[in-house]
Amino acid sequence: EKSRLSQKLLGFMNFQTSREEVVSDKNSKDQKLSKHVSSMSFVETFLDRLTGTSREGKVIAEWPDEEDSCSSTASFRFVQISSASQLDNIAKEAHAIVLAGGTLRPFSHVAAELFAKDAEVMVAASKAEAELSDTYDHATNGPPSSVQVTPSLTTFTCGHVIPPSNVLTSCLSIGPSSRKLDFRHATRSTTEMIDELGFSILSLCDAVPNGFVVFLPSYRYESQVFQRWRSTGMLQQIGKKKCIHREPKNSREVDDLLCRYSAKASATKEGALLFSVMGGKMSEGINFADHLCRCVLVAGLPFPDITDPILKEKMSSLDKEKRDAGMGITGQEYYQNLCMRTVNQ
Repeated sequence: EKSRLSQKLLGFMNFQTSREEVVSDKNSKDQKLSKHVSSMSFVETFLDRLTGTSREGKVIAEWPDEEDSCSSTASFRFVQISSASQLDNIAKEAHAIVLAGGTLRPFSHVAAELFAKDAEVMVAASKAEAELSDTYDHATNGPPSSVQVTPSLTTFTCGHVIPPSNVLTSCLSIGPSSRKLDFRHATRSTTEMIDELGFSILSLCDAVPNGFVVFLPSYRYESQVFQRWRSTGMLQQIGKKKCIHREPKNSREVDDLLCRYSAKASATKEGALLFSVMGGKMSEGINFADHLCRCVLVAGLPFPDITDPILKEKMSSLDKEKRDAGMGITGQEYYQNLCMRTVNQ
């Protein structure tokens, strides 16, 4: 690292290539390695990661799918499983560390992710979370402001700026056709479920004034939904109720879309309908205030793919720590927290 050998080798190779370069076919689609990033730097980074413990990360081998003609070679990569070691040096040198954000709860989840080696922080985080849950105001459904101070951890949470009387939260389990709404992976892509979702949104458009935002589980599912609704005429029916807007694929188009949606949502009582994706470009950092959003519909719960090898390793690692140390969170709790964090955003 100190000798910067990889960068020196890159400079030498670029010099040699420029001397021996042969004009190639302009239509060639062969991918070329970057002349600005050394290939050796990837090897160097990979070897550096291997110097850590097995708890910090794993090497994942990926084999080509026989049915996928695009993938013909096997590959392997290092995957970070625990981030706690990354904060060790900072925690030792700093007088205090401040973590600020809108989705830092449960505290026990954050502690397990970043301070798993610090038993005092882990215990304090679990205690703060338990006490906050015990003081939850069930009469008004409002979380109170709370400060918990210990020698190793101070936690602060505050109530919502909107009074509970101004918010109605409801779980819609049956659609207008008396069909059960089931958005699990195995059933959500069926034509019956997509149609029932369309009927539900169509009915809600009659009751919701101004802005109406719908969050779907993934970009792929969003495409399936629109394709089905176009073929059945459902999209045209919804369009007669509210002007439809879709989350753009290009991040540069987000501001333009928000301007158009805001104008339509605020101008008339009929308003506008915005389709977004949970965890996507428009799921955080945007304030849909007042007329911009009088209703939010979350279609299903965005649980991550349980078969993902990285997620499986992470859950297995948390289960082992829970068994060995007797504190922290289980893999299943981590899995559920990932889902609810996405919804909270």
